[in-house]
Amino acid sequence: MGQNFPNGLGTFYIGMYKLVEDPSSDPIISWSKSNNGFVMCNEEERIRSKILLRFTCEKLSEFLSELKYYGFRRVKKKKESGEMEFRNEDFVRGQPERLRDMMLKAFRKHRAKFKAKEAAKEAAKQLQRLQI
Repeated sequence: MGQNFPNGLGTFYIGMYKLVEDPSSDPIISWSKSNNGFVMCNEEERIRSKILLRFTCEKLSEFLSELKYYGFRRVKKKKESGEMEFRNEDFVRGQPERLRDMMLKAFRKHRAKFKAKEAAKEAAKQLQRLQI
């Protein structure tokens, strides 16, 4: 089952795709019905053994933050389902080449946030100078 991952793709994206694609991890994490995301069990101990160590996270909350950072969004599900679902339009079963778009969109989003923060700092400095 050889996937063709785009050159320059971040290791997080490759690792997540391979993990979700791996049938041996299906009891813990597997493709969602929509095939543009994954479903993960909601048991931290099970997740720790298969997922957290692989992504150097000590807590489930850290991993969930990583997912958000890399462009996944959590799908609301009933709490009693015992599952968490995450999606991204470019995280598609059988289409690893789309991961590059996912990575670029996440990068652009973080760069825009950084630039906005820097602009706000600069505006505050300008206001400070005007008040002196």
